[in-house]
Amino acid sequence: MIVRKMFVVVVMLLLSLSIVSCQTTISTTTTSSTSTNSSNTSVPSTQTNTSTITTTQETTVTTLTPSTTNQRTIIDRFEYLPGQGMVGELFEIAFYEPVDSLVIQTLYNPYDYSQISLRVQLKNPIDEAQTIYAFWFRPYQDLRIVGGSINQDGYYVGGQETLRWLVDSFHHYRVRYTPKVAGSYQFTLEVLLDGEIIQTKAGSFEVLEAIEEVKGKVSVDTVNNKNFIFENGTTYMPMGLNLAWWSTTLASHDYANWFKKLNENNGNYARIWMANWSFSLHKDSYSNFETRQNIAIRLDHVFQRAKEYDVYIMLTLLNHGQFSAVTNPEWSENVYNKAKGGMLDFPIQFFYNAEAKKWYKNELLYIISRYGYSDHLFAWELFNEVDWIDSYSAIAVTQWHSEMATFIKQHDPFKHMVSTSYKYTFGTAAYTLPSMDFGAVHSYGFSDVHFYQKLIDETRTLWNRYQKPMFFGEIGINWQSGSTSYHTDYTGVTIRQAAWGGMMSGAGSAHHWWWDSWIEAFNMWDRFQGAGAYAKYLDLGNKTHSYLHENNQITSSHTNAKIMGYHTQDAIYGYVYHHQWNYWNKTPEPILDATIVIPLTNGLYQLTVFDTFTGVITSIHTINITSSNFSLTIPSLQEDYAFILKRI
Repeated sequence: MIVRKMFVVVVMLLLSLSIVSCQTTISTTTTSSTSTNSSNTSVPSTQTNTSTITTTQETTVTTLTPSTTNQRTIIDRFEYLPGQGMVGELFEIAFYEPVDSLVIQTLYNPYDYSQISLRVQLKNPIDEAQTIYAFWFRPYQDLRIVGGSINQDGYYVGGQETLRWLVDSFHHYRVRYTPKVAGSYQFTLEVLLDGEIIQTKAGSFEVLEAIEEVKGKVSVDTVNNKNFIFENGTTYMPMGLNLAWWSTTLASHDYANWFKKLNENNGNYARIWMANWSFSLHKDSYSNFETRQNIAIRLDHVFQRAKEYDVYIMLTLLNHGQFSAVTNPEWSENVYNKAKGGMLDFPIQFFYNAEAKKWYKNELLYIISRYGYSDHLFAWELFNEVDWIDSYSAIAVTQWHSEMATFIKQHDPFKHMVSTSYKYTFGTAAYTLPSMDFGAVHSYGFSDVHFYQKLIDETRTLWNRYQKPMFFGEIGINWQSGSTSYHTDYTGVTIRQAAWGGMMSGAGSAHHWWWDSWIEAFNMWDRFQGAGAYAKYLDLGNKTHSYLHENNQITSSHTNAKIMGYHTQDAIYGYVYHHQWNYWNKTPEPILDATIVIPLTNGLYQLTVFDTFTGVITSIHTINITSSNFSLTIPSLQEDYAFILKRI
């Protein structure tokens, strides 16, 4: 998306002044390493008071002695946060220098993995091995709202987000991990200087069984290669929108509000940018992220909120404007620019300059180490609309994508998916790379068209071209503003159509862009409700399926009564819609007694019908199919009709 960001820059300037204490605050102090419930009055730090290194109920501290007498002691103790792990929950190990020899930040750059790094060689109870890198962490007391309140519905209102650092504490390394199985874990800490191991030490910790079933991370469903699946075998259907950056002085607390609204309306997906005015780590330096620790902490809290509200994040690592002097230009302020102390004369050099690629891989290691633990990280998106960069070269950019995606897959121990995006709807060569797991295309050409037909046709074209899951990462009827989109579609018809149409014809709902100036500003959140509720019943995991809209044997009694959806071996997930229903024709003439006939194996089935706006089940019937056809008659079709027919 070509973006507008003046207001966000003003918010960032305010936040840069907010590392202070003020009068009225929404805050509490806690030592818990888990996210608080949204009804509480603060988002706690994941940091216990490390200025007092003691053993408590929640942390365990171990003092290290070198394994051999000739080892250097860079790290002399570690702390478990919490003291005992649990399947599906964040588990951290904090590694500390000797208190009388704090030399890491004096002698080294702890953000430069080639100079100094810590990694853990971990083995779980079923003997699976992983290598997990640590990241450099600055302790803080809390992240709170000054001068605001929480309303009766549990939303933050007004005020300014403020971060308070923890005084008399030590910077240190952390490893983050989400255990998958219960039992005893063994690890070996390795400390490296200039790529050479100079200290090792063994350790172990215990992990308890989960209290409730853990879905795990999301990956491509390799049985059909069209959808996504959780580790526990259930279907994940992305249902949501772009929430690229915060838009008020609530900063990361905006996400607490947005995720809550998304969850209450059955959404489960958000796309977030690491832009320079929000979550970028390299805004001030490509080699040292110390000045962005306050930003990294805010993104920590966004991931905590994502887990709390069960939202899965597509994290967009770079945006086009950073490498353009023309389109949303940021090149003049880019730290890779030679004029700002970098090594590049022109933006396109970022994609083939060896030094630039080395430093960006270094940043990727930090990002993976800090955020890769989360099962609520849906995917890494390497670039937003990369073909907007100056002097775009498909060859150079595709080679860069191949190299960076391969690097991520080699160093992400949690095996999250990787993708990217283009301004061109049908993508380019990068989507053909084996290291690209799916496509998330963009289009703002959905005004004055039959929304569903265009969406179906383009999704089919994309699948035929790339043979992997495809959905619209950005979609819209207007690229210029949310207010224009609202005045064009003031009832949110196309929000509903993007949700239902994307879900029933592709790998996920089609995701609108104008979250702050349309969906939030005009309270359009409930437009996700119906499709999101229906999505929870989709059982596509590890199954082959065909699309109803590609089945020429299905008949309709009326040319404007059309169907889309899935046919699996034991179920039909159907969505019937009025072809003339659109934002310029919100109430078309109803089609009376529209009949859809679908070829089907004889047997006993359960028919479940849904309210397409609310997602509420309106009726359940048992049907005995004896004629090898399922005949569905809809008394009055003005907008849409959703059903599930499942074999009993």
